[in-house]
Amino acid sequence: MFKKRRGPADATRRWFRSVSLLAALLVAVSVAACGLLEPEIGGIGTIVFQDIEGGCWLIDTDTEDYFPVNLPQNLQVAGIEVQFEAISRMDLSTFCPGRIIEITWIGEIEG
Repeated sequence: MFKKRRGPADATRRWFRSVSLLAALLVAVSVAACGLLEPEIGGIGTIVFQDIEGGCWLIDTDTEDYFPVNLPQNLQVAGIEVQFEAISRMDLSTFCPGRIIEITWIGEIEG
């Protein structure tokens, strides 16, 4: 029998189909990942120091204590009030008390 010959039009269709599929996949992944780094924790709290195993800096709020893994050095002062946004870091563990967080934004409340 005869073999079907593929011409330039077939190659263009295959290329367009591949690019369209890749674009749809990228959009789907982008939409799914949008919420991954959005702050899920935020509020106002007081910086406290607990002398455990060399010391732990915590943010004490009305509802929960947080252990920030990246508390800036200039805010490591017991008693200051801060407003913060953070993401939970369930992939980490520590001996310090409180929920482990990574700060995405923090500012001292003057007062």
